[in-house]
Amino acid sequence: MAIGGAVPVAADYGNSGGNVQLYQATASMNCNNPSLCGSFLGGFWAWGEFNQDGTFSAEVTFCGHLSTPAGAGFAGAGHAHADGHYIITDFGLGPWIVIVNEVDVLTGQGNGVTVTVPNEFQPVGPASKAKVSTLELLGFSGPGVTFQVTVTPMNT
Repeated sequence: MAIGGAVPVAADYGNSGGNVQLYQATASMNCNNPSLCGSFLGGFWAWGEFNQDGTFSAEVTFCGHLSTPAGAGFAGAGHAHADGHYIITDFGLGPWIVIVNEVDVLTGQGNGVTVTVPNEFQPVGPASKAKVSTLELLGFSGPGVTFQVTVTPMNT
């Protein structure tokens, strides 16, 4: 999750400051199968909260398992805090939470780096109570591949 030009929302946890959480989402995405994921081996684990005013905050932990005979690739773990904006839109699957911009601050791998994504269309999950599996997200499943998203409505 990444966002650019975002309004910080860290103080909004727990519906403080007049803002109201509409959704919390978690994601766990792992791939250790090079025949399905190529060089993008590893995974990430995320938690985010999505507010009534269209802002979100998230915490993401990630790791990479890429190393080759030619040398090490991205191997190791990192963490990012993300703030940004989202919309609820229907792109053919019913209403979904979609991140449209974000600012990520990295710690661990990339410590201190800020990544701004000013314009994106990153689907998160349905804008309703949901637990979405690898097969539902990707249209296929395979050994060494597990992708899951859970969305919990909070005041809706």
